Order: sequence, then C-alpha cells, then structure tokens
Amino acid sequence: MTAFSAPPQARLAAAERDAPSPASRRRRTVIGLIVTAALVVGLIAAIVGTTTTSSTPLAPDNPQPRGAQAAARILQDEGVSIQRATTTARVVELSGPGTTVFLTRPDRITEEQLEQLRATGADLVIVDGLFAASLDALDDRIRVHPAGSEDLLHAECDDPHARAAQRIEGSRGAVEAVDASVSICFPTAEGAGALATWVEDGQRISYLAGSTLMTNAHLAEHGHAALTLRLLGQHEDLVWFEPSLYAADAGGDGQTAAASSLLPPQVRHLGWQLLIVVIVAIIFAGRRLGPVVTEDLPVVVNAAETVRGRGRLYRRSRSHGHAAAALRAGAARRLATTLGLPSSAGPTTLVPAVAAAAGREEQDVGRLLYGPPPHSENDLVHLSSQLDVLESEVSLT
Repeated sequence: MTAFSAPPQARLAAAERDAPSPASRRRRTVIGLIVTAALVVGLIAAIVGTTTTSSTPLAPDNPQPRGAQAAARILQDEGVSIQRATTTARVVELSGPGTTVFLTRPDRITEEQLEQLRATGADLVIVDGLFAASLDALDDRIRVHPAGSEDLLHAECDDPHARAAQRIEGSRGAVEAVDASVSICFPTAEGAGALATWVEDGQRISYLAGSTLMTNAHLAEHGHAALTLRLLGQHEDLVWFEPSLYAADAGGDGQTAAASSLLPPQVRHLGWQLLIVVIVAIIFAGRRLGPVVTEDLPVVVNAAETVRGRGRLYRRSRSHGHAAAALRAGAARRLATTLGLPSSAGPTTLVPAVAAAAGREEQDVGRLLYGPPPHSENDLVHLSSQLDVLESEVSLT
C-alpha cells in the first residue's frame, strides 16, 4: 500500500501541538546563558592564569633544557627588569647607558646593526658568534677562534665576573684578543679563551664563546650561575635581544621586519580562545530546530489503484517506452526468481537460462526482454501478452 502525506492543515496542527511551551523556551534560554557565562569565565581565567612558554633556544620563557628560563627567573627575583626585543630598532628604543643588552643570536644581525647597539652606550653581552659576520664590527678588539675545549676551564684572569665563577665546564668555541685592553678568561688554547671582556668609553662589552652554561640544563653546574647572573645582572634593566629570522633583512631601523615577529606570543593564544568563544556563541545563538513533528496519515490508498493511476499517466503522455521498460523489468525479475537466479541477473545470464527453460531461441527471448521499445499502444499490448506467454512457458517447466 502507498500512503499520501498529510495536508498542510494537519501538519500545522501537529506542529502547534508539539511546539515547546513558553516556560520550556525560557528554561532553555537560561541554561544556554549559564553555559555560555561559564565558558567565558573559564576562558578569562585561562588567559589570566596561563603562563606562555616557548621552545626557542636561550629564550627567557623556555623551560626546556636548552632554554634560559631559570636564569631569567633568578634575575627577576633579584630585581632585574627584563624586556624582550626582536628588532634592532626596538633595542635602541629600550636601551641606553645604565642598561644591559643581551644578544643571543649575533649571526642574525649585520655589522651595521651591531654598531648601532654599541652606539646606545648600554653594556653588551654577546654569545655564540662563531659564524657571525656581524662580529667584524669588533675586529679591532677581538677575533673569533674555533679552538674550543671540553675540559674544565678555570678563570685565570683579573675580570671580577670570571673570578667569581672560578671555573666553567668547556666551551664550544673560543675568542682571542687583538687589543691589549681585552681580558681573555677561561683559556682553551694558547692566546684564546671562552670569555673576552673590555671597557670602551664607559661601556662594558663581554663576548662569551659558548652559551651552554646559561641554559636550564647546565646553569647549576660549577660556576655557570655566578658568571651568567653577574654578566646579565650588572644593571636593573636588561634587554633580552632575540633577533628574528628577518632581523638581518630589516636594515638599521628594523622597519621591514616580519609583522608576526613584532607581536607578543600571547596574541596567538588569545586568537584561538576568541575563536572558541565565537563558535560557542554561534551554537547557542543560532536558530534551534524544534522537535520532530509526528502525525497520523489521514488517507490510505490501495496499491492496485496506484498502479492503475500510473498506467493512465503513461497512456496519457504516450510513454510507451517507459511502460515497456517497466513490464520487461518486472518479467525479468520474476523469471530470474523462478529459475533460481539472482534478481539482478543480466542479459548474458538470464537469456540463455530462459531460452533453455522455455524451449525457445535465445534471439527470440532477448528480443522480448531487451528489445527496442514499442512505438504504439497496440505494440505495447502485444509485448505484454508475449511476456505473459513466456512466463507461463517457463513456469510449466
């Protein structure tokens, strides 16, 4: 049997009967507001209470073994104010006499930019410059030397910071003095050492060949903490200069540096949290679909009437081909069932089986089941009667 859908009046009546009451809608609204408020409060607490960290080597917010968060925390506990910078222009803005600039990657700036740092009058602490072309600006004072050492190195100089540290464990590279005013400490080879310091026009410049002793993993060993904290904590203001990958391309003013390098790290986390808030707002503020409306079918029509109605439509539209295709498909399905074949059996399987069962030629059977469509109503009636005869012949076998 085939069932017709309900008329519009019935659907509207069912929808009104199953629609939520005003009290139910108010309750849902209150629950949605409470959930949204709880999420917003949680996000605000996460933003306020979360401490951002990084994985950049020698970064003051990196808690990993290669980071320098331990040294930064100790300096801050001792009253040193740390400000981070990624461009030369920002360092020039923040530094001056009475401040310390800590340059972690001299290989990412140019010789001209290093001259700008020297012109600020701030004390400079430079590390890891074995392959840094920018150190050519200091070639009147020092020369980078590749002769590092893995042995325990002793100060063996008059520099107060080195003498306080007494000893450090090895150095990846070394430095040698070109000018007699430069003090070389922690010797690694003849005339070369791990640390070079000198004072020029009241500005103290220190070059440390290896930065491993400053990392979290090695800060507590030997005299590493003493040397690190004394070099970086000479003044109350410390500018931690971490040149971005674009710092060398930025020129002297750093104005063409990548915009992403100028943004604080909290911006990315805040962006993700705002995205979550927007998604939650869309979910709760979007239009909600009501419950599924159930309705009784008002009219039940006998299947035979539906078949006759479809036949009349075919006849009125003169769709002899569609009618013939329906007749042939039904006959093929019934013949396949009678012969024990799958209902989806194709011509190559069905035609020989039917021909053998009915005692007919395969060409005759193929023409009946898969031949061209009839062109008139009489041809359609004739095809229908021939299919009935074929089914009768197969059923009698």
